[in-house]
Amino acid sequence: MNPDDRPAVEIAVAVAVRAGLVLVARRGPGSHLGGFWEFPGGKISEGEDPAAAALRELREETGLSGGSAEPLVLVVHAYPDRSVRLHAFLVREPAGEVVVDGGRDWRWVEPPALGALEMPEANGPILRAVAWRLR
Repeated sequence: MNPDDRPAVEIAVAVAVRAGLVLVARRGPGSHLGGFWEFPGGKISEGEDPAAAALRELREETGLSGGSAEPLVLVVHAYPDRSVRLHAFLVREPAGEVVVDGGRDWRWVEPPALGALEMPEANGPILRAVAWRLR
């Protein structure tokens, strides 16, 4: 079945920004697109508000909590094996410290350095939106 024929997987993405730096993590080697860098995020539960899902995923994956999630960009992308709809939100100055789990490599990086990281193809529009918003 063509990925365009299946319902897209709805994903919430939290682009956390603190002191001008953006939080990213490297995906584990055994995961989909293993070794690539990504923003915190995950599947949106049925009936869940995408902004609430982004804040939930940020908290679950990193231990950080944010007060509000500003809409950043909606990305629709088809990979060979699946289609995704990425609801990306900007979370400014989240509270707390990153709790490292499962050996993932978490880093705070300057926005211009994001382009040098190997990220999933679907993140291209998110990177452009971050560069524009944080200029």
